[in-house]
Amino acid sequence: MFCIDYNRSYTPTLLTTVTTLRWSVLRAADKLSDLQQISQEFTQVVMCVRAVMGSLSSDKAEWLHRHTEDVLSSFVTALESLTIEDSLSGLVEGRTQQLCSVLREVAKLCAKEETSMDNIVDQEMAATAAAINEAAAKIQEIQNATRQRYTGLELEVGEKILGSCTELMACVRELILSSAELQHEIVQSGQVGGTATDFYKRHSRWTEGLLSAAKAVGWGASALVSTADEVVSGTGKFEQLEVTSHEIAASTAQLVAASRVKADKDSQNFVKVMGNSKSVANATASVVAASKQCMKLTEESKLVAVDYSQLSAVQVKRLDMEMQVKILELENQLTEERRRLTTMRKMHYHDDGTSNGS
Repeated sequence: MFCIDYNRSYTPTLLTTVTTLRWSVLRAADKLSDLQQISQEFTQVVMCVRAVMGSLSSDKAEWLHRHTEDVLSSFVTALESLTIEDSLSGLVEGRTQQLCSVLREVAKLCAKEETSMDNIVDQEMAATAAAINEAAAKIQEIQNATRQRYTGLELEVGEKILGSCTELMACVRELILSSAELQHEIVQSGQVGGTATDFYKRHSRWTEGLLSAAKAVGWGASALVSTADEVVSGTGKFEQLEVTSHEIAASTAQLVAASRVKADKDSQNFVKVMGNSKSVANATASVVAASKQCMKLTEESKLVAVDYSQLSAVQVKRLDMEMQVKILELENQLTEERRRLTTMRKMHYHDDGTSNGS
C-alpha cells in the first residue's frame, strides 16, 4: 500500500533520533554507565525504520527489514562482547554509520515509491477491470470445454454454474466501470484548485480503502474462475463457490461504500453505481441458488444409486450407526471451524485497528 504521508511523518523522527544517538555517544565519553540509554536510543532508530516499511511495497519493505535486522544483530553482538577496555564511542559510531547507510537507502526507496497518486488509483481500477475481463473469458473457455466433454447431469450442472458465474462477472464489470467514472467525478469536484494527487493525499485513508476494495474485487474474480472450474470438473465443493461469490459481493459493497462517502447523491454516475451494485447482489444470489440447486441434484443422483431395500437388517443398522458417527464428527468439525473463524476475524480486526490508529 502506498502511504507516502505516513512515511514523511517518520522521516524527522529518524533524523532526530540518529542525531540524539550521536550526541549520547559523545556525552558518554566511553562510560559504560550510559550504555543503557544509548542502547534504547539505538533501538528507537531501528523501530522508526521499521515503521517506514509500512509505506513501501512488499519487496522493498522486505529488503529494508533484512538490512535493519542485520544492523541490530551486529549491535547486539558487539554489546555482548564489549569489555571495559573497548571503545564505546567507536562501537556505537560504527553502527550508526550502518544505520545512516540504511536511511539513505530508505530515502531512495521512498522517492521511487512516490508515484502520482492519481496514476496509482487509475492503474488499480484498470487492473481490476482487466482481471474481470480475463475471468469472464476464462469462464467462457471452461463452458465451451464443458459442452464438448460432458453430457447429462454433469452438463446440466456445468451450464447452471458457469452461466450464473458469467452473469455475475458481467455485472461486476459494469460496476467497476461506473465506479471508475464516479471516482473521476469525485476527484474533479474535490480538487479545489489542486491536483488529483493532492486530493488523494488529503484523503489518504479513504484512498487506501478504495484501492484495497478494488484489489479485493480483482482477487475475487480470479478465485471464482478457479472455484467454478473445480466444481464443474467434480474436484471442487459447491460451498466454496458460494463463499467465493459472497466475497466478491462484499468487495464490491466496500467499493460502493467508499464511493458513497464522497459522492454527490444527485450525481447520475452515483445513481448508476448504486443500480449496478444491486445487479451484483442479485447475480450473487443467482450463483448461490444455482450452487444449491446443483448440489441437490448431485446428491439426489447419488441416493438413487443406492438401493436400501436390498440391504439386510444388520446392514441397515450398521449404516445407521456409521451415519450417526459421521453426523457427530461433522457437527464437532463445524463448531471448531466456527471457533477458528471467530478467532481469526478478531485478530484481523485488531491488527487493522492498530495499524489505522498509528
